[in-house]
Amino acid sequence: MSDDTLGLDASILRALIYDPAALAGPAVPTSPLDRGQRLRGGEFVGCDARREIPYLLTPLLDLVLPDPVFRALRRAIDEPTLRRIQRLEAALRSPLPRESEAAALAVAEVLQFHQAALGCQIASARCAADALDAATMRIEATNFGHAFLSFRAACLFASDAQSDATDVPYVGGPLRARLHAFDQKAEAWLQGFRVFAAAERMIADEDAILRGGVGIPATEPPVPTDDVVAQVKAVEILRRGANKRAVAPAAPLTLVVFPSLAHLPQPSQSARDRGDSPRAIAEPWAERGMPLTPAPDPHGFATRLRNRFPWAEEAIEPFAQDLVGAPYAATRPRTLVSPPGFGKSAFARAVLEEAGLDVTLYSCAGQMDGGSLGGTSRQWGSWRLSVPAQGCLRHGRASHGIILDEVEKAGSSRRWGRLDETCLPFLERGSTARAIHDPALECAIDLSAVSYILTANSIEAVVAPLLDRAPVLHWPAPRAEDMPIVAAAILAEIRRDRGLDDVWCPDLDGEELDALTAWRGGSLRPLRRMVEAVVASRDIFARRMPN
Repeated sequence: MSDDTLGLDASILRALIYDPAALAGPAVPTSPLDRGQRLRGGEFVGCDARREIPYLLTPLLDLVLPDPVFRALRRAIDEPTLRRIQRLEAALRSPLPRESEAAALAVAEVLQFHQAALGCQIASARCAADALDAATMRIEATNFGHAFLSFRAACLFASDAQSDATDVPYVGGPLRARLHAFDQKAEAWLQGFRVFAAAERMIADEDAILRGGVGIPATEPPVPTDDVVAQVKAVEILRRGANKRAVAPAAPLTLVVFPSLAHLPQPSQSARDRGDSPRAIAEPWAERGMPLTPAPDPHGFATRLRNRFPWAEEAIEPFAQDLVGAPYAATRPRTLVSPPGFGKSAFARAVLEEAGLDVTLYSCAGQMDGGSLGGTSRQWGSWRLSVPAQGCLRHGRASHGIILDEVEKAGSSRRWGRLDETCLPFLERGSTARAIHDPALECAIDLSAVSYILTANSIEAVVAPLLDRAPVLHWPAPRAEDMPIVAAAILAEIRRDRGLDDVWCPDLDGEELDALTAWRGGSLRPLRRMVEAVVASRDIFARRMPN
């Protein structure tokens, strides 16, 4: 292999390591990938194995299938659990009508990847074996790009096959971050393979000696030293690139929220000191990138919320999905709907805080002036930036969270602007929120990184366009069996409000928890009053104790 050829192959492989989309599919696919792409580390639709199942299986509903196979197919689409996917794969591999056999088998061939993602050790081992076999074939064909990606995927699948994760709740996420961890082992692979090759040559030489072949010219010339050196250099290039990605600090993500404000009058020094002009308060960030909060790990995010709200699995999952592959912490707008007292606002705050975002709670009840959210014109002495823009300046970040609490209780008059209509453009992160006119600054600003969660007791008074932009997410009622967790959270809030620690205000003991069993779920307000009564009884009892 010449230096030019080796350098070209290394350059091609380097490009594939940085962006394997040409062979392994896009980073976030919108349709299921084929088996070959998956063997090279391809992702699931939306980076989520369960989410991809309906996309993969729905076309099979048009096939001619026996009733048992069709029922297994429907069950897997309705609820893609590991057991149902395993049963479906076995069903699709059973004898089928000739016209349906090829399509069914093609789907069965990729279901092992979904089983591996859901924690099945056997499926992970199957994927590792298939990926290693693909790498071996590509190496023999000197197709190093395919071989490297397949070998790297085989290492990942083999690693997953070492532990049983079937009991661990599944949270989707991109594979590429995990795959890049194996890039740094390229040099170790090369050293190992060189030892293997040397051992094989020693055995061949010994066999030649036993056959009396000493001094006989070799039928194949030895590998030139220059080629070996060039191979080492190529792997060193890969190793340095992997190390740079691993140790080089990533540049902080930023977003320019405020453009140039030169169109506004230059404020006087006294106006700057008082912050008494729109330009004075926003100009420090004009044409400067404001920091964006990095996205947290979706699995850890969901786990922490489940520990605090164990009855709300279905409400937690959509917010965790928003963070899968997200470049920065942000959630899609949603409207939490439930009867009063179920803890919607507390959950909304917890979602934003667990995502690492600063939170503004904006009470919509009784608001008759939509401009209070959208801002007030600079023509008025009472000018104000919009609430999201104020949040950016207050927190010094482009990304933060706003809770629009009890949105259905805002005023319905359009005289000063309806609040539920005023907030519509702010909720369109992909379009209008990127260039939304601020009346105080008299220019378009970028508020696309702001996250919104709405709460409501009912949706009867909420306009349809708002629900279209912030879909309804029904918030479940807390259950009686969750009382110890909820009571502990309420007690923690009481500690914070009173400035106490767990020494002066210890956790609830068994007798105190027994006293709270009268609460049977539903609204948290009665339970809060009961916990406050327990804490008050401690004070009364303590005063009666002799010194």
